[in-house]
Amino acid sequence: MSSLGADFAPRLLRLVGGTANVSELTHCMARLRFVLHDDTLADDRAIEALPEVVLVVRQSGQLQLVVTVPVTVAHAEVLQHLAGDSAEKEEETE
Repeated sequence: MSSLGADFAPRLLRLVGGTANVSELTHCMARLRFVLHDDTLADDRAIEALPEVVLVVRQSGQLQLVVTVPVTVAHAEVLQHLAGDSAEKEEETE
């Protein structure tokens, strides 16, 4: 298994339509699961072209990604960037 590139989370978040487009992020044993505010903003082909992504599936109102690393690692990395972006936005509004 390969490791995540340093810019995986920012690239992925940009391709799903930005952090503001992510309504929910969870994971199961094998997939990252995004619920998006606007599904049309996600670029499935570009996401699947990422070296860390094996497969993109749209199922049950979710954008699901099979990744090349343990899904918990990918989830933590993306979640960290989502949380960081939220904290920056809160600071800007204060």
